[in-house]
Amino acid sequence: MPKSVLGINMGNHSIKVVELSRRGNSLVVSNLLNAPTKEAIVSGDMIQPDVVAATLKEMLRSANVRTKDAVVSVGGQTGVVVRVAELPKMPRKELLKAIPLEIDRHLPFQSGGVVRDYVLLKEPEEVAEGEQIPILFAAARADLVDAYLLAVQQAGLSPLAVEVEPLAAIRAFVASRGWGVGDGQPGRVWVLVNIGHEGTEISFVEGNSLIFTRLVPIGGRHLTESIRDHLGMELEEAERVKIEQATAWIERPEAPSPPVTEVPAAPTPTQPVAAPPPPPPQELPSLSFELPTETPTISFELPTEGPQPPAPEKESQVPSLEFSLPSPEEKPQEPPSLEFVPGQPVPPVGEELGLQAPPPPPAEEWVPSPVTEPLPIHELIFNAISPHLFELAGEVARSVEFLISQRPNITVEGVYLLGGGALLKDLDKFMQAQLGVPVAPLDPFRTLDISLLSAKLGREEIKRVGPLYAVAVGLALWAYL
Repeated sequence: MPKSVLGINMGNHSIKVVELSRRGNSLVVSNLLNAPTKEAIVSGDMIQPDVVAATLKEMLRSANVRTKDAVVSVGGQTGVVVRVAELPKMPRKELLKAIPLEIDRHLPFQSGGVVRDYVLLKEPEEVAEGEQIPILFAAARADLVDAYLLAVQQAGLSPLAVEVEPLAAIRAFVASRGWGVGDGQPGRVWVLVNIGHEGTEISFVEGNSLIFTRLVPIGGRHLTESIRDHLGMELEEAERVKIEQATAWIERPEAPSPPVTEVPAAPTPTQPVAAPPPPPPQELPSLSFELPTETPTISFELPTEGPQPPAPEKESQVPSLEFSLPSPEEKPQEPPSLEFVPGQPVPPVGEELGLQAPPPPPAEEWVPSPVTEPLPIHELIFNAISPHLFELAGEVARSVEFLISQRPNITVEGVYLLGGGALLKDLDKFMQAQLGVPVAPLDPFRTLDISLLSAKLGREEIKRVGPLYAVAVGLALWAYL
């Protein structure tokens, strides 16, 4: 067991490092480091190991970190698979032969160059006849793992282990809960929502074990790009605005109650007083993940006939529009002359035909249009990012619905948010309003000794950035568990 270890979480947007040491029975957090990856990692693929190595080396040198042992994570949407598979009950010897074949069946990439590991969630002896043996496995492309190890080694570090992010996140979660989450609590499930730069991992924990995980393509990058597009700014400025001013919760003022116009008369002494009706029963909050099935429609009805003009008054001088020959007894009237005679005044248009020009419309009084106040910047940002927030909440709800359809006896106790995206202000309020269960940011330092850092950063700041370092904390804990 090393005296101190580094947990290194190399993500698409930034590199997070936690230095953890053991002092007696306490685990002490010595350093928290963070630096951008400078696009050296894209969708989990290590594009430039030398750039990552140089960044790591500079981070450690600036903080005067001398620890060399490290546990690192690998991630990505195409190079890493974490899944729970099931096999029929069989003797252990046959099971060990069947597991590699079952893992290969779930891989989205060729199984030739793959690094894999697995753990039995239940021993064969614990499974009844006819039931399935659950197996948690993780697999990654060998070239991907080699690139991560190369970057760590070029930085002058000694890698102790390579782990996938969901398992490190669960370790940090279990530590924050006091290490006793699964004691006597079968069927109670917690949801970990790890919001990264490119995507979000939704993991379900029963006791101390991962039972289901999925990756959805919604991350912090999508929020930043929406702010850029809606507010018309550069990507770097949009990222800064998101960090400093964005919020996921807008307080709306309550509508005032309508005034009371009628007051009922008081009953007379001879009139019996009716007892007031009992108040309606209050519904307790329940876990429901119903998504809207219908959207309101707006219809536009076009008029079938235009407005009819008023009928003109009958006048003796108005010529008839009926074109018919006169009877022999009638003398035909002379049609109005259309000859232009110089020197004579030209009558107004229609006067010779006996038509009266309509009076000019009365002048309308000009009324200035009301000036609308521009929305505050935090509301503009919320309007830009809210579609992605609703989509993310919907994905969590669908994941819960799927798991409950497979295991109807489980109960979702709550949701914890972690990752860089979890630092968005009031995201826990938004998610709790959408999901109807308790939601909170994960505090991975809750049971750790942070006294060395609190003097420099302050306990509140350490707690605020805790979700960002959750995976790195879980990686460092690997060396002591």
